[in-house]
Amino acid sequence: MLVIKIAFTNMFKNFQSYLLHFVSISMSILIFFTFMSLANNPLIRKIFLRWEVIGSSLFSSSAFVLILFVAFFIFYSNSYFLKRRKRELGLYSLLGLRKGQVCAILVIENLLVYLLALVTGIVSGIFFSKLFSMLLFWLVNLRVNTAIIFSGKAIMDTILVFLVIMAYTSLYACGMVYRYSLLQLFQNKEMEKSVPRGSIMLTIIGLCLIGFGYTLALQNIEESFLWYKLRLFPGLCLVLLSVVAGTWLVIRFSMPLGLRYFYGRKKVHFYGTNLLTITSLRYRLKRNANTLAMIAVLSATTLTIIGAIGSLYSEAIHDVKRENPSSYQILNLTPNKQKEVDRIIRRSSENKLQFATQSAYLNVPVKNPLKRMPYEFYANKDHFSIISENEFNRLNKIERNRNLKISGLKDGQGVLIGSDMTRFPTKLKKRLQNHIFFLHSEDKTKQLETIRFVSFREFPLFNTGVADFNVVVNQNVYNKLLAEFRPEQVFIYDVSEVDHSEKLGNRIQQAVEGKVSIWSNKISSYFSNYHIVSILTGAVLFVGVFIGIVFFLATGSIIYFKQVTDAYSEEPSFRILFKLGLTERELRQIIVGQIGPVFVVPLLFGISHSIIAMIGLAKNFDVAVKLPFIIVTSIYYVFFGVYYWLTANNYRNIVSRHRHD
Repeated sequence: MLVIKIAFTNMFKNFQSYLLHFVSISMSILIFFTFMSLANNPLIRKIFLRWEVIGSSLFSSSAFVLILFVAFFIFYSNSYFLKRRKRELGLYSLLGLRKGQVCAILVIENLLVYLLALVTGIVSGIFFSKLFSMLLFWLVNLRVNTAIIFSGKAIMDTILVFLVIMAYTSLYACGMVYRYSLLQLFQNKEMEKSVPRGSIMLTIIGLCLIGFGYTLALQNIEESFLWYKLRLFPGLCLVLLSVVAGTWLVIRFSMPLGLRYFYGRKKVHFYGTNLLTITSLRYRLKRNANTLAMIAVLSATTLTIIGAIGSLYSEAIHDVKRENPSSYQILNLTPNKQKEVDRIIRRSSENKLQFATQSAYLNVPVKNPLKRMPYEFYANKDHFSIISENEFNRLNKIERNRNLKISGLKDGQGVLIGSDMTRFPTKLKKRLQNHIFFLHSEDKTKQLETIRFVSFREFPLFNTGVADFNVVVNQNVYNKLLAEFRPEQVFIYDVSEVDHSEKLGNRIQQAVEGKVSIWSNKISSYFSNYHIVSILTGAVLFVGVFIGIVFFLATGSIIYFKQVTDAYSEEPSFRILFKLGLTERELRQIIVGQIGPVFVVPLLFGISHSIIAMIGLAKNFDVAVKLPFIIVTSIYYVFFGVYYWLTANNYRNIVSRHRHD
């Protein structure tokens, strides 16, 4: 009974002391439960199943990553919470409680905190799940009426995961009670015995490692000799290893050098509170170096991943719009089915017909291609989709002249069309232009023509899946090939309100193929192509943002926990300073001087690393990274600003709470 009474008294009469620990657990539960609610949302499952993308597996694998990180985050906050209570635990032992009783108190308190946090997190998560489901449907551009979903499986999964985490943290707390002696429990202040001196040599080595990682990251993967030798995955690992090691060396050994320099300049000591600030930083720096390096790397990783996913999402959406110039393109319709499709489209009240036309191309086998051809060539089964110069210009005019007109092609000359033209490395473009391609008969026994590319056009004339590797030749060459190959007829329709044309598309597919399916060898629909890409990339972006929020919270919280713990340990020193006449203004200067570098240093390193990573991504994958990176970095600045404000205010409240005693 005594143990239970002490535990309840601690919890409910001193809840302010438990607030930080409680909030960190509640936030973790809120995030995890919200994520699991979305993973088990029947509406989201139905949509992923309808569009046949990897939604369920994506959420499952991401949930595993989320569990690991949440467990690490809670354990980290729990360890700081216990360190702050070491003197209290020592006092229990001094008053005669056995170690088993002290452990029982900690276990009961832990159970109470987790139960309250579970209720708070789950109740909040039930409402937040609707907000995040709305965000998901907005990202994938679907009009869906969302509702608050009460998922029993999500609740059970959350309870199970956090009870396991609670059991582990309880065992860790009991281990600390049995591991530490009474004297160690009362030694609450961890101050280095010697002042770190830093090292010019190790700082230079760290800068060289960062410079090497930056140089490698900024090189073109297709053209770099180093990347050619290393290959992609080992090269990425080498970049990461060199930047992480360099960051730790620079933070660990350059900051003591700077502080030693200022400490040696006696005049600096007489300005404001510099003497107190520099002295405190010098003694705290060594144990903060690992934390600062870890936060810098986590910040860079988070910014890079979310920025990269955001850039790829934006680029994928842009590409699918560019690569599907018409609402519907249907291959080889019979006259009866063509009339049926025309009738369906013209009777549609929601989608008005903009234009309808018919085109054709020849699927011609290619012999002796380059060793490294673009992906579209192999997707087209080693064939060129040949159209005539006149037909290209006619279709291009109908599709609003997106490409420059082609004229004056000679026999043996061709123009390659496709959105990936802008992404082809310069070397590949030159190889394509210098190479002679041999066009053969279907059985590849008879050589028909040779083609050499003289230029490229960026915007496709046909939708995705129709004429994937499209080549323009003059009318003379086209007529010769027409004598050997049967043309593939393409019936092209463009309608209004194409973003909301799912019902019309289903009716067309039912008429043409007798069933409705997301995949079709005969029909290429803008709506289907767009939503396959938007749902897949939008889901990946959504999961990335979700995990990124956890990373943002974790990086700020780790700094917060460490500084608050330091504030409790330094409270006696500040009590003496107050008695010596420390003013409020001087207190603020000391807090800014001690806390500011802890936030600024990892933030600068993190942003610097992520900028280089994003530039490398833009160079190698030709994606627009500027806007997504600015958005993510701005949000990160706001997060760090909020955490700095919270940390500075709590630090001030802790060190000045006994100011007038």
